[in-house]
Amino acid sequence: MANGANGVHLQLREALEDYIKSQYFGKSPILLSAVQNKLDQEGILYQKPYIESSPAYKSELNGIQKSSKLPDWVKAYFDALANADLGVYSSPFCHQVEALEAAFAGKDLFVSTGTGSGKTECFMWPLLAKLAAEARNTPANWSMRGVRTIIMYPMNALVSDQVSRLRRLIGDSEHRFVNVFRETCGEDSRRPQFGMYTGRTPYAGKEPKRSADRSLVATYSEMLNAETDEEKAFLQKLIKDGKFPVKEDFHEFLRKLYDSNHIPDDEDAELVTRFEMQRFCPDILITNYSMLEYMLLRPIESKIWADTQNWLNADSNNKLLFVIDEAHMYRGSAGGEVSFLIRRLFHRLGIDRSRVQFILTTASMPNKNEEDRRVIQTFANDLTASDDGHEFHYLAGQQEEIGSGRAYDIPFDRFTKAHPESFEGDNAERLLALNKFWEGIIDSPAPFSTDNSAYQWLYDHLVDYVPFRELFKLCRGTTASLQELAQSIFPGAELEDAFHAVGVMLAIAPLARSGSGSVLFPARMHMLFRGIKGVYACTNPECSCAHTENGLTLGEVYFTDGNLTCKKCGSTVYELYNDRRCGSIFFRGFVLKQDFDDRKRTYLWHYPGMMNENEVQEIHLFVPSADYQLPEKQGKNKIQPCYLDVCSGFVDFSDDSLDGSPGIRKLYYGEFTTKARPDILTFSTCPHCRHELGKRQLTSFSTRGNQSFFNLIKAQFAAQPAVPEKVGEPDRLPNEGRKILLFSDSRQRAAKLARDMSDASDATVARQLAAIAIDRMEHEVSEQSMNYIYDYFAMVAVEHHVQIFHDSENEKQRERLVEHGGIASKNYKRAKSRRQEYHPRFSIDNAPTQMKEQLLHFYCGGYNTLIDSAISWIEPTDEAKWNAIDALEDAGIDVSEEEFMELFNAWILSTCDNAVILGHTIKDTTREKVRPNYVGYGVTKDSKFSTSIRKIMEWGDNDPISAKWNRILRETFMDEGSESNGKYYIDLSRVKPCFDLSHTWFRCEHCSELTPYMLKGKCPNCQRESIHPMTDAEISALDFWRKPINDALQGEPIRAIDTEEHTAQLSHKDQRDELWSKTEQYELRFQDFLQNGEAPVDILSSTTTMEVGIDIGSLVAVGLRNIPPMRENYQQRAGRAGRRGSSLSTIVTFCEDGPHDSLYFSNPVPMFRGDPRKPWIDVRSEKIVQRHLGMVALQAYLQLKGNSLDVIPAIDFLDENLQDFFGFLDTFAIDCMSILVPINSQKALRSYKSSLKDSLSVLKLKRDAHPELFESDGSGDSSKKTFLDALYEEGIIPTYSFPKNVVSTYISGIDGKVKYQVERGLDVAIGEYAPGRAIVVDKTTYQIGGLYYPGGGRTEQTAYSPARAFIQDASYCKNISTCTECGWFGLDEDHPHKCPFCGNDKLTHMLPMLRPWGFAPRDAKAIEQAQLSEEYTATQQPLYSTLPDADDVVAIKGYSNTKMAVRPNQRIIMLNKGIGDKGFTICCDCGAAMPGDDPSVLKDIMRPYRSKFLRTRCKHNETKNVNLGYDFITDMLVLEIALDRQQVSMDLAKNSWLNRAGQSLAEALRLSACQELDIEFTELVTGFRVRQNQKGDFIDIYLYDSLSSGAGYAVSIEASIQQLLIKTRELLSSCTCDSACHKCLKHYRNQYVHGLLDRSAALDLLTWAEKGVRSPMLPVYEQRNLLQSVEQILQFSGVHIDFNHEPIEAKSFHGRKRIVVYPAMWARPTEKNMVFVSDSYLKYAKPYALKTIVGGL
Repeated sequence: MANGANGVHLQLREALEDYIKSQYFGKSPILLSAVQNKLDQEGILYQKPYIESSPAYKSELNGIQKSSKLPDWVKAYFDALANADLGVYSSPFCHQVEALEAAFAGKDLFVSTGTGSGKTECFMWPLLAKLAAEARNTPANWSMRGVRTIIMYPMNALVSDQVSRLRRLIGDSEHRFVNVFRETCGEDSRRPQFGMYTGRTPYAGKEPKRSADRSLVATYSEMLNAETDEEKAFLQKLIKDGKFPVKEDFHEFLRKLYDSNHIPDDEDAELVTRFEMQRFCPDILITNYSMLEYMLLRPIESKIWADTQNWLNADSNNKLLFVIDEAHMYRGSAGGEVSFLIRRLFHRLGIDRSRVQFILTTASMPNKNEEDRRVIQTFANDLTASDDGHEFHYLAGQQEEIGSGRAYDIPFDRFTKAHPESFEGDNAERLLALNKFWEGIIDSPAPFSTDNSAYQWLYDHLVDYVPFRELFKLCRGTTASLQELAQSIFPGAELEDAFHAVGVMLAIAPLARSGSGSVLFPARMHMLFRGIKGVYACTNPECSCAHTENGLTLGEVYFTDGNLTCKKCGSTVYELYNDRRCGSIFFRGFVLKQDFDDRKRTYLWHYPGMMNENEVQEIHLFVPSADYQLPEKQGKNKIQPCYLDVCSGFVDFSDDSLDGSPGIRKLYYGEFTTKARPDILTFSTCPHCRHELGKRQLTSFSTRGNQSFFNLIKAQFAAQPAVPEKVGEPDRLPNEGRKILLFSDSRQRAAKLARDMSDASDATVARQLAAIAIDRMEHEVSEQSMNYIYDYFAMVAVEHHVQIFHDSENEKQRERLVEHGGIASKNYKRAKSRRQEYHPRFSIDNAPTQMKEQLLHFYCGGYNTLIDSAISWIEPTDEAKWNAIDALEDAGIDVSEEEFMELFNAWILSTCDNAVILGHTIKDTTREKVRPNYVGYGVTKDSKFSTSIRKIMEWGDNDPISAKWNRILRETFMDEGSESNGKYYIDLSRVKPCFDLSHTWFRCEHCSELTPYMLKGKCPNCQRESIHPMTDAEISALDFWRKPINDALQGEPIRAIDTEEHTAQLSHKDQRDELWSKTEQYELRFQDFLQNGEAPVDILSSTTTMEVGIDIGSLVAVGLRNIPPMRENYQQRAGRAGRRGSSLSTIVTFCEDGPHDSLYFSNPVPMFRGDPRKPWIDVRSEKIVQRHLGMVALQAYLQLKGNSLDVIPAIDFLDENLQDFFGFLDTFAIDCMSILVPINSQKALRSYKSSLKDSLSVLKLKRDAHPELFESDGSGDSSKKTFLDALYEEGIIPTYSFPKNVVSTYISGIDGKVKYQVERGLDVAIGEYAPGRAIVVDKTTYQIGGLYYPGGGRTEQTAYSPARAFIQDASYCKNISTCTECGWFGLDEDHPHKCPFCGNDKLTHMLPMLRPWGFAPRDAKAIEQAQLSEEYTATQQPLYSTLPDADDVVAIKGYSNTKMAVRPNQRIIMLNKGIGDKGFTICCDCGAAMPGDDPSVLKDIMRPYRSKFLRTRCKHNETKNVNLGYDFITDMLVLEIALDRQQVSMDLAKNSWLNRAGQSLAEALRLSACQELDIEFTELVTGFRVRQNQKGDFIDIYLYDSLSSGAGYAVSIEASIQQLLIKTRELLSSCTCDSACHKCLKHYRNQYVHGLLDRSAALDLLTWAEKGVRSPMLPVYEQRNLLQSVEQILQFSGVHIDFNHEPIEAKSFHGRKRIVVYPAMWARPTEKNMVFVSDSYLKYAKPYALKTIVGGL
C-alpha cells in the first residue's frame, strides 16, 4: 500500500467517496450516475492537503560540555547522567543548554518552543542541577527536609505523566541516578525524593486507616505478585516506563503499610501515600493548583510547609524552584486566581518573590514582534506574583538554517515524467523509480545499488537541489498548501504540471533517511474532508444536463444550496429527499399553510424563512417514473397528484387539467403528518415501494452520524506503516502498532464516536470473517448447517489473528471466541491432515452473545445486511428441503425443487425482515440489540405469508393451500423459542448460509430490493415484474461492501480496530482499590501495555485533555471530528502527530455542517497557521482580589482556633463563630506592601472586609432559613457540609472558574455500586442529561430515566422513596409565579405580588422548578441502541426575574432612550420546560422521570437505581409535573432601552427585527466589553429581553459574569459605558458584510444564533438608544432591488410590479396600488391605496412577503 503523501490522500478520498456512493446513492441509480464524476471534485468532499515539516532546532554535539557558563562539576555530572542514559543527551538542542545555563545562573525562564522540542528537559535539567548543587555545596542544608521544587500542572493527567518521567529518571531500579548523584555530591548525600500529591494520591483523611491501608496493599500486591510470564513481562514494562511506583523494597513497603506504618525508607525515590509526604517532606512536589489550595489551608499538610519554611530560613541562598508547565492554559479570571494562590503560598512560607525561581513552559505563544514579547513578559510576571517586573529569560529556540551551501537545479521534465505512486511501492519499486529519476542529475551517484544507499544519499544531499530546498523552506515550521508549493517552487510552469511535480517531490522527500533512522523531512499532512450537505436537482426533465435511469428523469444535480434556479436551463431547483430503503426520490419544499389548506395554487418555497411555525409547512413531493401508477386501493392517507410549473416554481394541488402541459411536471403529495413533526406534510407509506415509512420517514442526502468519519479513519489507519518492532506478534499485536488519536469538542461526542467506530469496525470484520467461514463451509464434503457457522467463524477469526468482540460485565466474550476458535482450528487441521471429514464442535448455542447479534445483523438487520450487498443468502439444508417437499406432496401439493426454493427464499426474506426470526435458541434480549421491538419477534402458529407472497401465489386470505404451506414450513424449519412465549423461530440446524460472489442476484426496479431468487418471475418483496438480473454496474455499486470481503478472501489482512473513550467521564477511581482509572487503563493499552490476554487499544477518542503533552507513545496519525474552537486547539492536536523516525504523519479533520466548520473548510489557513492568542490573566479584578484576601483572613482566624476550613462544619462556624470572626476581621490587618496584595489593588484591600461580611451574613440567613441545606439525615460532623464547601458553592472564596453548580449522572453496575459518575455543570446538565435524553459512557448507551443521588438506597428506610426528601425540600423544588400578560416568571420565594415587568397583579403559577440532585439511567440499566427513542429537550436562555429599584437605574449621558442598572448578586433562572412546554413527570418516591405532563409516561419505567432492599417495582402512585431548572446569583449589567410602539416594530416573531437587533446588539456589546476589559469573551454571558408594561415598551440588553460567583467584569463596565458603546458602534459599522460574519459578530461559541445576527439591525437599535431616531426610509433603488427578488413569483401570482414608475406600483386584476418597502425597524405603516411590506420579509421570509403583497392588493 502506498504510504506517500499523494497516495495516502488519494486512499482517504476514495474511502469517503466510496462510502457515500454506496450508502447514500446505492439505491438510486439515477443519482449514482449523476454524482459519479462530481464527488471527486475538489471542494465537494475534500480540499487539497497542506504540508508542514516540524521545525528543526539547532543542536550542539557535546553542547553541555562546551558551555563556558557552567562549572566543570556540573558538566561532569550531566556527562555521567548522559552516559547512564538518564534523560540527558550528548547532542542537546541549543535552547536546552541555554535553559540550563540561565537557570543555573538563577534566572527565571519562559520556554516557548514547538511540540517535540524537548521543553521538559528545559526544566528537568535545571531541577537536577539545583538538587546536586545544594547537596554538593551545602550538605548541611541538604540534610534538611523541605520542598525544593514544586511542579504545578492544570490537570491530574499531566501530573501522572510527569511522575512517570521522574520514576524513570530519579527512581531507576538499577540505582544509576543515585549513584551518579552521590559520585557528584558525596557518598553520604541524602537521596532526592519526589511525590505526587493530587486527588489520586492514596488517600484522603486525617490519619491512616487500617482497612484502607490493607485495601491498598491488596491492590498493589495483585500487580506485584505476578505469576505467569505474561504478568511478569507486563510488570517489568510498567516499571521500565514509569507506570508503577518506585520503592527501594516494595515488599517491605507493603509489609509496613499493612500495619499502617507510613514511614518511607531513606533510599525510596518516591513517596507514595499522602501520610508519607505529610511526615517526610519530598524534595520534588508534583501537584495541581486545586490540590495546592487544599494543602495550604489544611493542618494535616502543615508540616510540609513548616519544613520548607525552615529550609528556606536556614540559608538566604536557598530558593524554591517553581515549575509551571503548559502555562498557556492559565487564562483570564481562573489564571488570576492561580496567581493569587501562588501569593498565598509565598505568604504561608513567609517569603517574597525574590526567594523563588520560576520556569514556565508552553508550546503556544505569539512571538512575531516586540509587542508580543512585551505581552509575554507581563503575563509571566502576573502569573508568578511579580510586582516589580522580573525579567524572564525567554527561549523560543533557534531553528537550523536550510541549505546555505551549493544548489543544483533539476530539469522540470524529470518531475513531469515521474509518477508519485512509483516511489510509494515496495523497496525494489522505489529503487527503480529513484534510479530513473536521479540518473544523469548533476552530482548524483545514481544508479544506486541498494535502496538503503539511495535513502542515505537523499538524506545527505537532497537539500543541495533547489526545488527540494525550497520545499523544505516553505514547509519548515508552518503549513503550505499544494497550490502555494506549486506556484512558489515552479513559478513558470502550468499549474497542473506544477501540482504533479510537487506530488513527485512529496513522494521522494520522505525517503530521505539516515542509517540510524533519522528523517530529513518529517512531514505532517493536514487534510480536510466533509460529507455532503445535501443534494439538489433541477425540476425540468427537459434540462440540457438531464439524467435518466429506469424511466425517472431529473435535471442537473448540485451539491450546494446556492442555486435557486438551474445554471443550465433556468428552471427551479429543490433539495432532494429519499426513502433510504428503496431509493425513491422526493422534492422538498415549503408552502404557505393557508394556501395548502385551501388547495390554492401556491409557490413552492426553497426555505421556510424565519417565520412563525404556523405560517409555513414543509412538504415532500414524490418524483415518479414515467410509468408510475397510483395504488388501486388507498387508505385514509392518500397519495394525490399535484402539478409543478418547473419554470415559476408554483405548484397546483387541484387542477388535473394541467397534466401533460408543457413545462408542468406531475408529482405526488401526501397529507400525512407525524405526532413528532406536525409541520411536515409527507407520506405514511412510500409511494414507490409501498413500505410503511414508520419512524424512519424520508431523509435528506446530508451526511449524518459517524460512519463517514469512521471510513476516513479506517483508511488513515490502513495507510500507516507498521511499527517495525511490533511486527511478528499477530495474536498479541494484530495491527502492528498502528495508532490514531481522535479529538472531539465534547465528552459525549467523543464517547459516541468510540462506540460507533468500534461497532462499525466489528460489523465490517464480522462480515469478512463470515464470508470466509461460509465459503469454507460450502467447500466441506458434507453439508454444514447454519447452526455451526460459529465454529467456522471462531476458527477463521483465530487463524486471521482477529480480536473481535469485547467483554461485558457478565460475559468474557472475546476470551470465549479465542478459546473456541483455537480448539476448532486445531481440530480442523487434524481432520484435514488425516483426510477425514471435519465435524464442527461448537454450535450457535456455544457462541458469545455478540456472535449471535452479528448473525442476526447479517440476515435480519434491516439494512446493510449480507443480502442487501448481494453477498450471502439462506437456503434450506438438503435434508430439510426434501422433507418439506415430501410433506407438501403428502398434503396434495406438487412442487418442483426450483419452485420450492423460490417460495422458501421469499418466505425467509420476509420473516427475517419482519420478525427477526433466526435461531430458536437465541434470546429476544439479543434480538433487541438488532431491531426495534415494535410488535415482538418470531411468528405465531397461525401467522400468514406476506401480502406480496400471497398475491404472487394467488392465494386468498384464508386459502387452504397457503395454510398447508405455512404449517409445513413451520414444522420443517421452525421450533418454539427458548423463552416459551408461544413464538416460533428458525431452527438453524435446518438451514444453511450460502456464499458465492458469482451467483446471479436480481434487483427490483420498483422497490430496489435485492434477492437471490425471483418468485414466479416477480419481486418477492413487492410483487412487481420489473425485476432483472443485476448488471455489472449495479454489482460494482456495491463494491464498498463487497470489496473488503473479496480482499479478505484473497488473503489481505483483516483489521479489527478497537476504539476506546478517553474523557473525564472515565477518570473516576479510588486509588485504594484501583491502580488506574479507566482512562489510564486505556492509555496503557494504547501504548500496548497488555496483560491477561488484553487486546491493544488502536484508537483513543478524546476531548481537549489530550491536547497537552500527556505521554501516550509516539503517533503518526491524528483525527479531528470537527474544526476546534481556536487555532491553538488545532495546533496542539495536530502537534500530537509526528513520531521520531516517521517520514509522514497525517492529520485528518472532518468538518461538520455548521457555519464555523464551513468557514474553515473554505479557508483553513487561519486555523493552520494563524498566530496564537496573546496570553493574559486577570490580576486586577476587584472581586477576585477580594475573594483572595477573604480567604487569607478566614484561614488566619481558623488557624488561631486550631481548626481549618475543610474540617469545621458550616453550621458550627455560622452559628458559633461568625460574630467572633467579624470582631477578628475588624482588627485583622494585611500590610499594603505584603506579597499578598498585588500592585494597584489598594481598593480591594480596603473593601474586602465589608464584602466578606456581607457575603457571610447572607450565608447565615440562608443557613437559618434552610438548615437542611447544611446537613443531612445522619448524625455527627461527617454528615454536615464543611465550611469550605459552603464558601465555595456561594463563590465567597476562589473558584478557579470551575462550575459551582455541578451535578452528576450516576451509573451503577449489576452489584448496585456506582460504576461511573459523570459530572456536568447544571446549566448544561438540565439539557444534556434531562430525562429522555441518551448519553454514552464507555461505549454503552443509557437513556436518562430519573433523578437519583447515591446513598438514597443504602438503608431499607430510604430505599423505596429516596426522591421524596428532595421533592419536599423547598430549596430543590421551588414554586414559580408567572404573568400571563407578558410572559414574566419568577420565584415565589421573592414574594412577587405583581409582575415587575408589566404591573399585572393577577399572577398565576407555572410548573414548579425542580433542581436535579443527580441523574440516573432509565430502569437503572443500559439500553440497546435499536430500542432507543430519544426525547430531546433543551435549556432555555438564562433569564432574570426581578427589576432594579428606581434609584438603581441611571441615565447614560448622551443616550436619550437608554438607562443603565448595575446589579450585583442578581438572580438568574435557567429552565428546561420539556417537550411543548409540558415539563417532566417525576415519581415522588423513586425519582423515575420522563418528559410529559401525563403520569402515563412513567407506565413502563422502573426505578433508576438498584438496591438490595427492594422487593417490588415502584408503582409511581404519586407523581409531580415539574420543569427542570435552577437559579444562581451573579453580577449583571442591564441596559434598558425604551421603545416607542408607534414608531418601532414590537413584533416578537422568531426572526423579527426586534429579536435580530436585540441578539446582535447583545453579542456586539459582549465582544466590545471583552476588548475594552482585555478579557476572554467566554468570561461574559449576554442576552436580551423584551418587556412591556404601563410605563411603555423596553428591550433590555444584559451582560453577566460567566464565572457564576461573579468576577466583577459586568459591573466594572459601568464606569466606561459611553466609551464601550462607542466601541460597539465601531465594531458594527467597520464591517462590510451584508448581515454578520466572522469579522464582526460570528464566532464558534455563538453558532446557535448565527441565523439571527444582523449588524445593521444592531446599529439601528443602537442609534435609537442614543438619539431616539429610527432608521431612514429605504431609497427607491433599494426597494426596487428587494422587490426584484420576488418579481417573477409575483408575476405568476398575477401581480405585476411597475419599476419604471416612481413611486413603485403594483397591479393585479383587483386594481393598482403603490407598494412601499419599509425598514423592518418601523412599526408597520398603514395608508389607503398603499401596500407596505417589511424589508425583513423580503430578506428572510419571502413566503410571508408574497402573502402580504398579494393579500394587500
